[in-house]
Amino acid sequence: MSSVKLYAKKFGSLGTLLVLCLMVLAACGSNNANTNAVTSSDPNCHKVSLSQVNLGVIPAENATKVMETTRPFADELSRQLCGVKVNLTVGTSYSATITAMSSQKLDVAWFGPFSYVLAADKYNAQAILRQLSVDGSDHYQSYIITTPKTGINSLQDLKGHSFSFVDPASTSGNLIPRYTMVKNGLNPDKDVKGIFTGSHDLSLLAVLNGKADAGAVASDTFAELVRQGKVKESDVKIISKSDPIPNSPIAVRKELSQSDKDAIRDAFVAIKDKKLLEPMNAGGFTKDDNSSYDNLRDVAKSLNLDLTKLK
Repeated sequence: MSSVKLYAKKFGSLGTLLVLCLMVLAACGSNNANTNAVTSSDPNCHKVSLSQVNLGVIPAENATKVMETTRPFADELSRQLCGVKVNLTVGTSYSATITAMSSQKLDVAWFGPFSYVLAADKYNAQAILRQLSVDGSDHYQSYIITTPKTGINSLQDLKGHSFSFVDPASTSGNLIPRYTMVKNGLNPDKDVKGIFTGSHDLSLLAVLNGKADAGAVASDTFAELVRQGKVKESDVKIISKSDPIPNSPIAVRKELSQSDKDAIRDAFVAIKDKKLLEPMNAGGFTKDDNSSYDNLRDVAKSLNLDLTKLK
């Protein structure tokens, strides 16, 4: 005897109605699950030969926060890769992420532009994508900032003051600020008392808290912290804005097969949910390649930077 008949016999028409409602709800739940699921049989997913994909991210902000904001994206990436597990790692430093890729512990990594140059030129990384900003732009800037109370009004005023850099392998937090200083007649190793804070938000906080008189920060990080209400624009004085810098590249190990590289690239591009992207200050991804970062190589060369030592 069917469930409906049993309940009708025992509880009358009320029981029949209850069972029918439960059956409808179950069917709806099943349909929703089928709509959201991405499996290896889904023609829209992107198949890789890897049993798992190891994804690394540089600690451009607080490592715990980066993990929290990137984890939902990594889960969606797994879905797009036909259910292949994506292991997410946030490096303890920029160099840690470079090292992890060079030792094949990472298959794909989210770099800053200059940390990518280090990883590509010395440690076998290959750019396949560039992150877009929330507004759709493919570039950002390096800011040199201070506070009104320091009396610093120009780059020349930096001489003799403490300065917060981000990381030796940071583009907007080290490479470009150094280049800007040199172009303006300053020696970044002698004319300022430099410290490395490890992330852009910490560099900004070092300036606001008086631990450094001035410092470097990425324009997108600054804008996001202002948007979140964690920083007031009036508390910060921007004394320099750089030329446009290519946004963060996503790179894979060169050893991966071309089909795996293509699948990973297409899986990233397929993720368009703003709820997943915007917490990472991302608006999506566009195809990219190694040549986009040649200008940064020229900057490093002009500064006589030893890329091996920076790692």
